[in-house]
Amino acid sequence: MPRNLQTLFATAIFVRPDHGPTFLPEQRDLDCQFSNLPAWQSNGGPHRGHPARSLPFSLEAALSEEMGAIVRLHLLGIFALHAGKAEEGAGTLGASIQLGNTRETVFRQDLLNGRHYRDARDLTSLSMVNGDGTSVQTVGTCEISGIPHRVDLLTIDVPQGFIAESLRIKDLGSPASFVIFDIIVEHAVSKGCPFHANSGGISLGEIGSSIRIGDRVKYAKALEQMDAALMATHDLDEAKGEALTFLAVVTAATIEIGGSREMHRALLESAREFDSIDSIPELSLAVKRRAEAITSAVFKEIPGPSSYLVERALAMVERNYAKDLTDASVAATLGLSTSHFRFLFKEATGQPFHKFLVSLRLEKARHMLVEQEIAVSAVAKAVGFAGLSHFSRAFTQRFQVSPTSVRRSIE
Repeated sequence: MPRNLQTLFATAIFVRPDHGPTFLPEQRDLDCQFSNLPAWQSNGGPHRGHPARSLPFSLEAALSEEMGAIVRLHLLGIFALHAGKAEEGAGTLGASIQLGNTRETVFRQDLLNGRHYRDARDLTSLSMVNGDGTSVQTVGTCEISGIPHRVDLLTIDVPQGFIAESLRIKDLGSPASFVIFDIIVEHAVSKGCPFHANSGGISLGEIGSSIRIGDRVKYAKALEQMDAALMATHDLDEAKGEALTFLAVVTAATIEIGGSREMHRALLESAREFDSIDSIPELSLAVKRRAEAITSAVFKEIPGPSSYLVERALAMVERNYAKDLTDASVAATLGLSTSHFRFLFKEATGQPFHKFLVSLRLEKARHMLVEQEIAVSAVAKAVGFAGLSHFSRAFTQRFQVSPTSVRRSIE
C-alpha cells in the first residue's frame, strides 16, 4: 500500500474558568476528543465599562513536541462576540494565533473581521475556504445570557509543519471577544491513507478540478489513493463500485475539457471489463490502465524526485490561492531559484505558474457562484482578483458564460 501523509489529533490543554458556556459538537468529523468543559473568553466589548473588558488578552496552551510536526490547528469556538457592524468594522484585526518555542514565534495567523470571524449573533451557517490557509465551518449554536450564538470550527493550516512548544491566542484589543471551547492540534504521521479528504487525502469532488486545471501531481495522488482504497476493501462488488465512481469523475472531466468522442464509451467498456474480474489486485491493475488511457491526452508522466517539490507547491497554492502569490515567492519557500521552479512547475503541470493560479481561482469562483449567495464582485475579490472587469473577462473566456449569467441561473 502506498505511504501518504496521515494525521493524528491531540486536544490542547489550557487554563479554563470555573464557570462558563460549554459546547459539544453533534457531528465529529475530527478523530479527537472534545472536552465539553467551560470555555475561555478573551477581552472585548463595545465600550470601556463592558464586563468583557476585564477578561484576559491571551490564552496559552502547552503542546507536545513528541507528537511531531503540526499541519493544522482546529479551534472550536464562538467567532466572535461584539463583532457586528455597529461595534467594529469589516477588516478589523481582532486576534492572532501564534505557535512558538522558547526562542521565537514560528508561525502566526491573524484573524480579520469578515474573513475569519463575524458577529456570532448571526446564526447563518458558514462554510468558507478563505484562500489564505484557513477555513470556517459552522457546527452548531450555544446560548450565552439566554441568546443563541453561532459556533464555528476555525481551521488553520501550518504550511511548514513546525514543531512547537506552545500555542498562544492573543486578543489584539478590538471590541470582538473570542470564546474558545477546544483547541485541536493536528500532527503529521506517515501511514497508509484511506480514500477520503478528512485524513489529508483528495476527495472525489477535487479530481475533476485537478484534471481541468492540469494539476497532474494532485491527480496522480488521487489515483494512488484510489489504489489504496481498493486494496483495503475486502468486498469485491464494493471495490468495483468505487472504481467505476472514480473513473466516472475522471471521464466527465476529460470530456469537459475537450476529450474525444471515444471517451463516451470509456465508462461502459470499463464496467463490462470489471464485471469479469474476480480479484481486487486484478481490479486495481485494470483501474490504473483505464485511468491512464482516459487521461493520456491530458497528462504525461513526469518521473523524478522533483515531483515532491511540485506537490508541496501545489498544496501551497490550493490553500493560499487568494493571496498575492507569485512564482518567485513560492520558489523562495521551497528553497529553489525562480527559474528552476518555473521549469519544474511547467514540466509537472504543463503550464506556467500564473496561468495555473488563474485557472484555479476561476474554478473556485465557479463553485462559489453556484453554491453560495455571494455577489459577483465579492466572489472576484474572495478568489484573488484585483478587479471585477478582469475577473469577468477571464471567467467568460474560460467557461464560455459570464459570471453574472451563472449567478442568475441559480436565483
